[in-house]
Amino acid sequence: MSSKPSVLIITNMGPKPAAPFQGQFVRQQVEALALLKPGYHFMRWHTDSKLNQLVKYPVFFLDFIWRYIFSRHKYTVLHVHFFYPTIWLALLYRALRNPAANIIVTCHGSDIYQYQPPGFFYRWCAGKVQHWVFTSDALAARFNLPIKNSTVLSAGIAECFAVQPRRDFTNKIIDVLYVGSLDFNKGIDRLIGLLPTLTSKKVVIAGAGPYLARLQQAVAPYSNVSVVGPQTSSELANLYQQARCFISLSRNESFGLVMAEAMACYTPVVATVTDGSIAQLREGENGYLVPQQDAGEALNEQQIIAGLQHALQKMWLLPAADYQQMQYTARAWAEQCLVSDVAKRLIVLYQEV
Repeated sequence: MSSKPSVLIITNMGPKPAAPFQGQFVRQQVEALALLKPGYHFMRWHTDSKLNQLVKYPVFFLDFIWRYIFSRHKYTVLHVHFFYPTIWLALLYRALRNPAANIIVTCHGSDIYQYQPPGFFYRWCAGKVQHWVFTSDALAARFNLPIKNSTVLSAGIAECFAVQPRRDFTNKIIDVLYVGSLDFNKGIDRLIGLLPTLTSKKVVIAGAGPYLARLQQAVAPYSNVSVVGPQTSSELANLYQQARCFISLSRNESFGLVMAEAMACYTPVVATVTDGSIAQLREGENGYLVPQQDAGEALNEQQIIAGLQHALQKMWLLPAADYQQMQYTARAWAEQCLVSDVAKRLIVLYQEV
C-alpha cells in the first residue's frame, strides 16, 4: 500500500448563518492532513431557511455526485464524519467509483444518540464500515452494534490554543465563560437559570443558535453579562485565557472540544456529567463534575442548576496554589487533543486500513 493513501473526507456539517463555525473541527483536521492532500466534501449550501431544511440533503448528495463520482481521481480511503445519513455518500462512491475503497467513520454523538434503537438501514450501513472512530470511550460503549475495529480519538483542537500563556486567577477578568451553540441540548436554559446567582460576576457567552433571542431577552437586566456571538479560534483563545472558569451545561455531549480548548488555555472547567465531560475531567483535579442523575434517576432542573452554582463557588474559593495546580493539570490533559497529534494518528490509521 502507498505510504500516502488517497483520502476523501466527507461530512454533513458546514457553516451557516446561525452557526458560522459549525464543522470547523473537521476542517481543521483536513488542514492538518495537508501532507495527504485529502479531498473534502462538506455541506456547502447550508442556511437557516425552511427551504434549506427541506432540500439540503438532496443538494448535498447531488453536489457530491458532481464533484466526486464524475471525477477522474480515485480515492482509496473514505473518512465519514457523522455516521448517518452521511454514510450513504461513501457507499455510493464505493458502488460507482471504487469498490475496493475502505470506509472509516468518526461518530460525533448525535449520530448515535438520535438513532437508538438503530433501524434496519442504520444497521445495514454499519456493516459496511471497516473502522470506527469514537470521540470518547463512553460514546463507543453506547454504540451497541457489533464492530471489528475501532479507535477512540478526539476530533482535535487548533494549535492556537496551545500557545496562550497562563494567567493567575487574579489576572483573569471573566468569572464564567460559555462557548458553544445556543440551544436546548447545550443547556442554555440552565445558563439562563443561573444568571440571578451570578449578579456579582462577569459572565461572557460566545456562540449562536436557536436560543439566541431568548438569551438576549434574559440577559437584558444584567449589566454583568455579555453575549458576544460566534468567535474565531484566535478570539476564543483570548477569551479562554481571560476566564477563571469555563462552564458546560450540556444534556448530552460526546466529547465537547470547547472544554479541551479552555483547558489548553489553562482554564479549569465546571461541567454537567456527560460522555464528553467524564472523558476529560477529573473531579477536583482539572475541574468539577455536576451530576444530572442520582441513583439512576434524573435530577430536576433546579437541582442541576444548584449543583452548577455550588461547583462554581468551589472553583472561585480555591486557594491560589490549588487553582494554579488545577490550571497545570487542565493544560497537561488538553495537550493530547491538539489537532496536529490527532492528524498523525489518523495518517497511521489510513495506512493500516
